[in-house]
Amino acid sequence: MNIFEIHKISWGWFEVCFTPHGEKQGFLTNSDYLQCDAPALFLDALANLSENKSREEWLCWQDEPGAYVLHIGSEGANILVGIYYSKKDSLDLPYSGAELAEDLDELVYSQVFKIHDLLDDVLTEFSLYENGNGLRLYNAHWGDFPQKEYHRLRQCAASFDKTLGKYDKMFCFSY
Repeated sequence: MNIFEIHKISWGWFEVCFTPHGEKQGFLTNSDYLQCDAPALFLDALANLSENKSREEWLCWQDEPGAYVLHIGSEGANILVGIYYSKKDSLDLPYSGAELAEDLDELVYSQVFKIHDLLDDVLTEFSLYENGNGLRLYNAHWGDFPQKEYHRLRQCAASFDKTLGKYDKMFCFSY
């Protein structure tokens, strides 16, 4: 089952979807008008959770005029994904941090995923934009591809064995 997809990158807008083919979808849209690189922050947050540097991450996805706040938290081998709507203007919200939890108006999506399934889908989706025409599209319509964050998350994923929450290097997907 596909649990994450980059839905659209177009003229300063970046849109992703969780469970795009499920009964309930969780869309996040980010505008580049405040220069917030939400995709890079998202990859970095997943790496922090994977490396046990944090147990939860809060990220602002800046819509115009409101904002969506992505909450991701680790629960053992699972990741909880929550998407909240905030009526507060994204101009008045930080790009990331726990203080984002104070300005939430409505939970619009919540789902629990196996960490390795989510990492597989996120890395697969971003790999489509790592080079070639995908990279040209990414750079032209969004900005620089988050190579450092992407590479860090790939390293985290390579250390997981899928049966025990960590990849077995012998049977690991090539990232």
